[in-house]
Amino acid sequence: MKALLSILSGIILLGISGCCSTESKISMENNAVLLDVRTPEEHKNGYLEGAVLLPLADLESKISSKVSGKNTPIYIYCRSGRRAGTAVEKLKTMGYTDLHNLGGLKDAREKLNIPIKK
Repeated sequence: MKALLSILSGIILLGISGCCSTESKISMENNAVLLDVRTPEEHKNGYLEGAVLLPLADLESKISSKVSGKNTPIYIYCRSGRRAGTAVEKLKTMGYTDLHNLGGLKDAREKLNIPIKK
């Protein structure tokens, strides 16, 4: 009986702690834009399926042609996450409101469960 209670307690604790959950995955909304702010050279080496290439250097001048409105959800990635963070800050100052830094390419792939294309 004690063994059974120990096993049940362990199972309950695992469920509560979320050890095996997949909640770290992100689900993009239908109208969301997946933005790759790396360089064209980096993009050629692999990118997430469905991503729009908009290098950080061109972000401010070309964002309005890639995103329909300032409340559109935008998911941003780069190589390591640093440029994606910079992009989030720039877009905030421009009035965009629903911004998500996915980090680097591999982090974004894992979070969104989207394949890398070449």
